Amino acid sequence: MTESYILHYAPLRVKELGYTRHMLRYRDLVIDGENIVNIPAYNELFFIVDDPPGLIVESDYGMYDSTDDPLPDNVHEHRGEITIHNPGTGKRKIKFIQVIIVS
Repeated sequence: MTESYILHYAPLRVKELGYTRHMLRYRDLVIDGENIVNIPAYNELFFIVDDPPGLIVESDYGMYDSTDDPLPDNVHEHRGEITIHNPGTGKRKIKFIQVIIVS
């Protein structure tokens, strides 16, 4: 997903979920090689910006896989318990737009 698309889509998605207010936050994470990072995002949406190489992202919403054996259908929107896995040996960077739902 492109950043401009996410910025347009996120308010619509928040409204679909039944909320009217939200805050945006840009997140750049560096995931060390052969490492897993967990993010609890139960009151938030995380949108993957662009296509970060060599990472696997899983959540209640589905899976994104940009490794050498990619999925036929990648999910760029994540919520719930988010797990980011770097199966490679080098550091990888992933960019998110975090949408924090304000009730």
